[in-house]
Amino acid sequence: MKKIVFVLILAINLFANENYKISTEVEVSGLVENTIKLDIKELEKMSYFKSGSTPVVCMSGETKDNVDSFEGVLLRDIIDKAILKVNSRKEYNNIYFKVIATDGYEAIFSYNEVFNTKLGDNIIVFYKKNGKYLENYQGKIALISIDDIKNGPRHIRWLEKIIVGKI
Repeated sequence: MKKIVFVLILAINLFANENYKISTEVEVSGLVENTIKLDIKELEKMSYFKSGSTPVVCMSGETKDNVDSFEGVLLRDIIDKAILKVNSRKEYNNIYFKVIATDGYEAIFSYNEVFNTKLGDNIIVFYKKNGKYLENYQGKIALISIDDIKNGPRHIRWLEKIIVGKI
């Protein structure tokens, strides 16, 4: 019994002392006219978006969280602020956005997903969840693709970078 209690205390201690780098700004770089860095105050000055109730579903299909609202800015509005650098309209089909967290976690979105489908209406860079600013352990700035069937894999806590690239 003492061993079980010791292991539980050790596990709780390890979790409580988890090392993570807090994201206080997001940088947009790559194939853009303007490399930009946006902190929460700058994001709040942009077009405001608030989601409705959203379950967060992991890859296994398990619901990990039920969120009343995410508040922030649509990914496409941030990309528009940086201004894509393309030479012809045909290049848009080859553009992608790699979103990267401070812990190295990454997800990818295509240009057409973000700008030419309804999915793009709900890819949000958020700084508030359930009406409250994100805590340090949530990274201060995060991203989620709300309309993904399993949206957990593209829920990026500690969002740090958005890199625009071309395949």
